[in-house]
Amino acid sequence: MNFLKHLHPPMIRVTTLQPITTLGLGIICLSCFILLVVTGITLLLYYVPYQDVAYDRILHIMTTLRYGGVVRNLHYLAANVLLIAGFLHLSRVFFTGGYRGRYLNWVYGLGLLTLILASNYTGYLLPWDQTSYWAIKVGSNLASYFPVIGPSIRGFLLGGQEIGTDTLSRSFALHVAFLPSLWILFIALHLWRIRKAGGLAALKEPDPERIASSPILFKAELAVGLLTLSFLLALALFIEAPLSGRADPLRPPNPAKAPWYFVGIQEMVSHSALFGGIIVPLVIGLFLVFCPSLDHSNQPGGRWFVKERLILNLVFAFIFLSQLLAIVVGYWFRGNNWLFRVPW
Repeated sequence: MNFLKHLHPPMIRVTTLQPITTLGLGIICLSCFILLVVTGITLLLYYVPYQDVAYDRILHIMTTLRYGGVVRNLHYLAANVLLIAGFLHLSRVFFTGGYRGRYLNWVYGLGLLTLILASNYTGYLLPWDQTSYWAIKVGSNLASYFPVIGPSIRGFLLGGQEIGTDTLSRSFALHVAFLPSLWILFIALHLWRIRKAGGLAALKEPDPERIASSPILFKAELAVGLLTLSFLLALALFIEAPLSGRADPLRPPNPAKAPWYFVGIQEMVSHSALFGGIIVPLVIGLFLVFCPSLDHSNQPGGRWFVKERLILNLVFAFIFLSQLLAIVVGYWFRGNNWLFRVPW
């Protein structure tokens, strides 16, 4: 309990307890992360990161170990829910102006979102099946479009110019050691900045009502965490983590697609490598980093869709929806040779 008290400000404003303020997205993300650590450690006991045996170890986990399939399903689902909740959390902070006066924490949040993408990407290859092999190959090729450092990023991810012996071990090391270390650092910095700012961003009030964060805030967070866990457990009973045939470098699927969260970039690159692979990702990244500096409204954070931030909100909504559309088109509406098809 004392540890939890150190993570929270002693007093909070009552308005920040309203569900509409945060939608519980931060706690959902944290709950998914904790579940990923627990299930990841369990899978780590049985997984071996070598090309010759990695696929067989995944089959062993899924078919031989008691509850092994459920544990793998939970790990897979938590990773994807974390990614979706992370983007929604970023959107919530943006549309409520939660970055006002908290620029450093906004940057920490962007860092955490980058870590979510990196962790999902490095974990994608570990089953060493046909889908993950070619998805990682496409994804690494997309990275090479990035100017100046793109080819170096690709070489670092693959451990060479092509997927080989070092690729799997490198992805494994990044996934279970390097990236989790950065996770812990950025989560600690993120929570520390929230505590230092006195809690969540809230509207200015002449005489705001404040209450002790313990126990009501702790109970609210515990409730969201348990609901998240229950939701994921229910999903894990019906949705299995995918596993296709063993990876075969000589038999590429048609079409070979990147992991779903990078399919939007793949779709844009299919139209223009310069536009979709360099200009758009670079502009989006710069906008997200510097958008707090573009906000010249006098409104404090904590209020949804303030009129004074209408243009910024429209730009953010356009980016979000256009990327979502690109993912939908690339994932469901592209068939052989990347030709347009109707999925039904």
